[in-house]
Amino acid sequence: MSVLFNLEALVLGIALIALGVVWMLANLGHLDLLNTVHRWWPSVLVLWGALALARSLARRKLAGGSR
Repeated sequence: MSVLFNLEALVLGIALIALGVVWMLANLGHLDLLNTVHRWWPSVLVLWGALALARSLARRKLAGGSR
């Protein structure tokens, strides 16, 4: 029995949890939120590209094509 899951939904859930943790740390005074967002925003682009690549590779694998 194969288990199907949506990779994008999983990553979105993890991202929301991480955002909540970062926000909580900022509210507790342990983290400068603006500095953190300023420093780490490019990682969102990298993650988005990685998800697009994974989706493309998964489609190729399901289609059985080599291109």
